[in-house]
Amino acid sequence: MVTEQDMTKLREIQIRLLDDFKALCDKHKLVYWLDFGAFLGAVRQKGFIPWDDDVDVSMPMTDYKKFLEIAPKELPKNIFLQTPKTDKNYHQNFTKLCNRNSTFIHPAETDEENHHQGIYMDIFPSANYPKMPDLLRKGLLYITGRSYGNIYVLKKKIFLNYIIYYLCKFIWLVLSPIKSDKVGQTVEDNWYFYTIPQSLIYPLKEIEFEGKLYPAPNKAHEYLSLMYGGNYLTPPPPEKRVFSCKAVLFNTPCRFERELAAKDKKIQ
Repeated sequence: MVTEQDMTKLREIQIRLLDDFKALCDKHKLVYWLDFGAFLGAVRQKGFIPWDDDVDVSMPMTDYKKFLEIAPKELPKNIFLQTPKTDKNYHQNFTKLCNRNSTFIHPAETDEENHHQGIYMDIFPSANYPKMPDLLRKGLLYITGRSYGNIYVLKKKIFLNYIIYYLCKFIWLVLSPIKSDKVGQTVEDNWYFYTIPQSLIYPLKEIEFEGKLYPAPNKAHEYLSLMYGGNYLTPPPPEKRVFSCKAVLFNTPCRFERELAAKDKKIQ
């Protein structure tokens, strides 16, 4: 069971991850902004939503790719850069920064998973979307995400899933020349089925989050209304305020991290 004391320690580590990320972005003039639950929490209460389990930021795709080139060389040694390249059993299309000396266990997991489970923050690439009717976009996003999840997350290695997924990817490719001013998560991870006009994001402004200032979308009300609906300032009912973490362990590296350390020791 996660206690109040655990929550305090957890938030401290998450803020340190965010600040290390910020320092690297500031050094290399990379663009990013607080997003999703972090942005909503900053607007609603100037900090974490009490039942949120991480920190979310987004980056334009070009800055995101630059970050992935720079980060392995310059991140502090206590941070693991989790991508499908650094962790073959990680199948999301966004990056996590994980604290190497901790374990964060989601409800459907154990402490013996074969991917990194450190306390983390999420970094989402912000991809440009083609111009299309909302209904078509939402339907295509649903089918793309569902087929991708069946293959790579649920491990349903059924040939039909591959056909559907790669057909969807081909459709996105065909539609890509039809430019729009809207962006969103990559098509595999966009389970809000949303797109955001860039005019609601830029120019970025600073917003308070846990007593510090970070970049955020410029038009908060319009942005959050598109994402969460017009009543985004109203918290959900108590039964939905659920912290999605089975356990959090401090000063205890996860199994994946212990295996990495053992490999490094052998090499030395």
